[in-house]
Amino acid sequence: MHFVSPLTLFFAACSATTLQKLITLADTLEAPFSPPTIKTISFSGNGCPQDGGRKQISGGWEHFAFTLPDFAASYGGSKPKTVNCQAHMNLVEGESGWQVAVKDIWTKGYLELEPDVKLTQFITTYYSQDAANTVSTVQTVTSPPNSTLARDITIHSSIPNESVVWSPCTGLDGNVGLLNVNFRIAFTSTNTNSYAYFGGGKNSSVSERWNWTWRRC
Repeated sequence: MHFVSPLTLFFAACSATTLQKLITLADTLEAPFSPPTIKTISFSGNGCPQDGGRKQISGGWEHFAFTLPDFAASYGGSKPKTVNCQAHMNLVEGESGWQVAVKDIWTKGYLELEPDVKLTQFITTYYSQDAANTVSTVQTVTSPPNSTLARDITIHSSIPNESVVWSPCTGLDGNVGLLNVNFRIAFTSTNTNSYAYFGGGKNSSVSERWNWTWRRC
C-alpha cells in the first residue's frame, strides 16, 4: 500500500439504475475506442447497507457517478463518527491491450462543522486481482476560526499519475478486473461538546463522481 500526501482544505478556500454499456470516454488524450462494460456493481459498508436505499448510477465513463442515500456521519450526534462505503465494480468486455485506473474522485454532501472538529476523508483503490497493490488518499476539511460551517461541499481527491492503480492488462477474453474503491469519512475533535455532520442535505444524498485514465499495455 502507498499513500498520497494528505491535502487539507480550509473551507474559506474550498468552497444503481440499470447497468449498461457506458460509451462516453474519459477526458484523456488516449483511450480505447470502446470502453468496458460494467457487468455488476455492488456496495458494502455501514454507509451503504445492502438493505438500504437504492443507489442511483449515472454519467457514463466521463462522469461516472452514484448516490449513497444512507451515508451519514456525525460528531456529537446520532450517527457514527466514522462511516465507510466500498464500491465493487466488475469490468468486462474491454479492448485487448488496455489498462484503466481511477484518477479523480469528487465527493459531494452536506456538511455542518464546528471549529473544533476536523473531517477527514480516506479513499483507497485496488483491484482484487492484485489486492496488495493499493493507493490511499487523504483529505481534511476544517471550518474557519470562530465560525460554524453549514453548506454543501465537494471534496476532490486526485491521485498522481505515478501512483494510480492500474487494472490488469486486458487480454483477448476482454476481462478487465474487479475494481474496489473504499470511501471513508471520519470526524475527530478534542472537544466532546462540539458537533459535526456529513451526509445528505434537505433534498440530496451523498454522491461520488469518478474520472479515469487509460494506458496501453
